[in-house]
Amino acid sequence: MKKTSKLIRLIHNPTAGDGEYSKKEIVKLIESNGYKCDYTSSKKKSIGNIKPETEFIAIAGGDGTIRKMIMTLLNKKLKYKRPIALLPFGTANNIATSLHISNNNNTNVSSWNNYHLKKFDVGQVVAPEDTFFFIEAFGYGVFPKLMKQLTKMNTDHIKTPEDEFELALKTLHKICSTYKPFKATIELDHKVFEDKYLLIEVMNIPSLGPNLKLSPDADPGDGYFDVLMVAESKRKVLSDYISVIHEGKERVFTIKSIRSKTAAIFTVCKDAHVDDQIIKETPEKVKIKNMDSLLEIVVNNKKSVAIVPSK
Repeated sequence: MKKTSKLIRLIHNPTAGDGEYSKKEIVKLIESNGYKCDYTSSKKKSIGNIKPETEFIAIAGGDGTIRKMIMTLLNKKLKYKRPIALLPFGTANNIATSLHISNNNNTNVSSWNNYHLKKFDVGQVVAPEDTFFFIEAFGYGVFPKLMKQLTKMNTDHIKTPEDEFELALKTLHKICSTYKPFKATIELDHKVFEDKYLLIEVMNIPSLGPNLKLSPDADPGDGYFDVLMVAESKRKVLSDYISVIHEGKERVFTIKSIRSKTAAIFTVCKDAHVDDQIIKETPEKVKIKNMDSLLEIVVNNKKSVAIVPSK
């Protein structure tokens, strides 16, 4: 009896590039590994119905595409709940990197015949007037300021990811030297911190922005956030770290994050972000909750599945 091919739902960013990233090549790659491929463009307003026999949903694109599609799927609730596979080909690929997923499409697709599932948390930010969700990080300070400045810049000269990182790191270093600190009170699992800060980041994954590994021990499936707070007194530590990374060298960020299941932040800082989105109407008070193991991500090695034990 002939074995039935497994059905993969592919959600693909068609504007992300040609060659191995094109619709034709990715569909061809998936089908050459023995799967049936149900294609949808990430540019469509609706992803349509997910067929009951779908094995899992593959998202092909960068961090922005991955976040957008995961949020769309979560809005569909349990009707479309399936494990999610990532085919990363963005600039930073921080989400895939946190799961040790290669950016080699051939390696990823060929591993799907013997895959493992990794639990993945989602952060919920509750503000007086709105609710946000994040899979990478939520925070205040220099990083959303960087995002604002980059959106105003002429980037016609940017041709490669290396050029993009160069611009981002150079701009961030300048911001860190001049950024006006903001007062904040942070409650983490009933512990209170008060200071003037340059950066507060509630992180679900180890890296932020242009591949800056600010919380190397963060595990997106352990049920905890890693909360990073950089006070005004640590400005030089942050600035020096960015400078070293800008030079192409490696350095471990010495300011340690704090693991916490919940957080509450009170601040008047006007620079805030949720993942790669700037928050225009910045809330002065937010409560943050970890939605433990809300997603299941397809990974190709057992190392990625391990959960860090609670402390």
